[in-house]
Amino acid sequence: MRKELMTFAMASGLALSGCVGSMVNPGSRSNVSVFHTLDQVPASATFTVVGWREELDNSLAFRSYALELSDIMRDEGLRVVEPGQPADYIAYLDYGIDDGTPFEYTYYRPQWGDVFANQSTSSSVTNTPSGQRTTTTTTASNPTLGVTGYTPERRSGRNYQRYVNIDIVSAADGRDAVPVMEMRLTSDGTCGDFATLMPRFMKAVEKRFDDRSGRTGRLTTGGGGRC
Repeated sequence: MRKELMTFAMASGLALSGCVGSMVNPGSRSNVSVFHTLDQVPASATFTVVGWREELDNSLAFRSYALELSDIMRDEGLRVVEPGQPADYIAYLDYGIDDGTPFEYTYYRPQWGDVFANQSTSSSVTNTPSGQRTTTTTTASNPTLGVTGYTPERRSGRNYQRYVNIDIVSAADGRDAVPVMEMRLTSDGTCGDFATLMPRFMKAVEKRFDDRSGRTGRLTTGGGGRC
């Protein structure tokens, strides 16, 4: 196969694959809402990040996410102390993903063959003992490799629901107190690898942290296809 034909074939296949990937999961999109009264918190107040569920505190993954959230809070001017140290406010971090809901979709697989740039068709009629016979002749030139059609295929996948919750409360009042900040991130898609998605979710958290209270919206934080 000539080099240019191979390039054309690869580009066409990638384009179709990209369309299917976008149809199944157009990106890492998240719905984020934030409510807070951080402007009423004393500038001298200290904060620490802990897990909403006890099992998270023993997770190495959680420790990594907690450090990232701590850096985001510091960038917003909050005084974050090391884990285990006394603090005036506690930021409870929770996150998770469900088992996914199965679904089916149609994928159109390309069929490859010769495509002619110049093609003409002519017909002729001849008399035979049994009657007239029509002959159709097709003349073609300059063939190139291309898509001649598509074959539909049924495929299956799973759609996952993901979330990240952040609640900051006064340490003196406990976790049942009215939060001084409440952030909710929800997302759904065909990627079930939460460890791959969490850095993108934290980017969304960073964009919305200490934003205008009551703001809700949809964010796209990179990535496409299944993960």
